[in-house]
Amino acid sequence: MDINKYSPKFKLGKRNLLRLADFSAEEIFELLYAAKVFKKKFKVGENSPVLRGKTIALLFGNASTRTRVSFEMGIRQLGGDYLFLPKNETQLARGESIRDTAVMLGRYGLSAIVLRAFNDAQIQEFADNSEIPVINGISDTTHPLQVLSDLFTIWEVKGRLDNLKIAYIGDGNNVANSLIIGCSKMNMDVAIASPHGYSPAQDTVDRGSQFSDVLITDSIAEAVRGADVVYTDVFISMSGEDDEVKKQKLARYRVTKEVMALAKPDAVFMHCMPVHRGEEVAAEVVDGPQSIVYDQAENRLHLNKAVLAMLVK
Repeated sequence: MDINKYSPKFKLGKRNLLRLADFSAEEIFELLYAAKVFKKKFKVGENSPVLRGKTIALLFGNASTRTRVSFEMGIRQLGGDYLFLPKNETQLARGESIRDTAVMLGRYGLSAIVLRAFNDAQIQEFADNSEIPVINGISDTTHPLQVLSDLFTIWEVKGRLDNLKIAYIGDGNNVANSLIIGCSKMNMDVAIASPHGYSPAQDTVDRGSQFSDVLITDSIAEAVRGADVVYTDVFISMSGEDDEVKKQKLARYRVTKEVMALAKPDAVFMHCMPVHRGEEVAAEVVDGPQSIVYDQAENRLHLNKAVLAMLVK
């Protein structure tokens, strides 16, 4: 389906945002169109007070820059308030159950909760026991908000989503998993180049293959050839910072000027950040003319506002 031929209703028949696998192409379109509206308003200094009288809890299990700032600023711009809750400063750190926490937070007048750095089972348990919307800020196997904002960014830059090819180079992590699902539902071909043992989960590949071509390979050249978008992420994310074996295996999966030359001449480079220049990507690429990483980072703000506006009633 062509996003440019879609007529948005600015309605979403969903209560939570846990994973992109739960969303249809049309529901993703709704979020992207809403992000477009919020960005347009932001650029002319207008804000819609759709969260006036609402308070959003940000329950984070690890450090954050883009997720935290984009949500805090987005909530303020929409007239709402937020409650930042580092997980290690709550009773969850001392063994209180997910169920008790979810039920209790829903009784305090909160309007939604954003969870960051919980595992998938915990996020699902939270949603199952919550009376308010639950938003997955990042989990061990998925990163839906990042990929939604990536899709929005690609739409802005390329003018379309269908019939494009995205090549992801590196660890088959939560970002790679969500790219497979989100991009394939937009009728984008997806190619993932990872070393053996670090490919995305097979069930995710199988699900994405229902919608478009998904290639899993250990060849960077095979993945990048003819790509419209080249994407990478840090070698070590969320945990395992001292995994030297993994770093060694990923060492050759670095996006360089030579790698970008294998893609289409007008290909763009994307990275969800933080960036480790000289490790997963060469500085001349991430800081070069094909890079749109700062557009990606900014669009987290507009996409997050769209998600809140569509889910919080």
